[in-house]
Amino acid sequence: MDTATLLRRTPARCLVLAALLLSAAAPAAPAEAATPSPRVVSAPGFDTCAAPSVSAMRAWYQTTQYRAVGVYIGGGDRACPAGNLSSDWVGSVSAQGWSLIPIYVGLQAPCAGGKALKKMTPALAAQQGTAEADDAANQAASYGILGGSPVYFDLEGFRQDNQACVNTAMAYLSAWTRELHSRGFYSGVYGSAASGMATLAETVATQPSFAAPDAVWIARWDRQVRTADGSVPDAMWSNHRRIKQYQGGHVEKHGGVAIEIDGDFLDGPVART
Repeated sequence: MDTATLLRRTPARCLVLAALLLSAAAPAAPAEAATPSPRVVSAPGFDTCAAPSVSAMRAWYQTTQYRAVGVYIGGGDRACPAGNLSSDWVGSVSAQGWSLIPIYVGLQAPCAGGKALKKMTPALAAQQGTAEADDAANQAASYGILGGSPVYFDLEGFRQDNQACVNTAMAYLSAWTRELHSRGFYSGVYGSAASGMATLAETVATQPSFAAPDAVWIARWDRQVRTADGSVPDAMWSNHRRIKQYQGGHVEKHGGVAIEIDGDFLDGPVART
């Protein structure tokens, strides 16, 4: 019996549980047969607005427990400059031992806060998600980030009580995942535990046609260094498919180098370089 028939025939009280169990299975691989399995890291990490210098990254690798860094690779709503980011930078810091978390800040939900944000168009959300996934794959490749890597879409906070807005955002994300898969990349979504993650989990559980991301990056600044979070059931995105941003912007100084960072803990896929 196919999945859609099973869900139609399942009693309502069991529907969400059945969907959760289905979604807990290993992620579907990108369409290209040669795409390698995700490279997974379980370690502390951080993300910062602009890529620090190679020397700063070396100093931090030698003096901290951090082993992964989030880097912004593109998107029309990207507020951070590239800093030192280049293909040479990617090669150099990877050689130091760093794992990279590629981040793309594309169009945001129509009801997202901030007038300066570029927004999704409801009637064109799927087309926009496809186009921006193509751009993300191209940007990743330009920096030496290889197929089989994830790219995490940065979904900023938006109103969960606006169903039309929710539908637009989910249509975009489903298309984003499908197109990244077609390009040989994995799909990730970063979002607030309070605004985005619970809605994403509900969509995955109740809409079998939705193309779920392969990994999630949950933002909850509770300083709990773990990937489990109440916004997403434990059965979903299990088996090394989560990152948690547990602390917001703050300055740390290590090896004589001060950087403003967000604190992360990883048990999920990172870039191949």
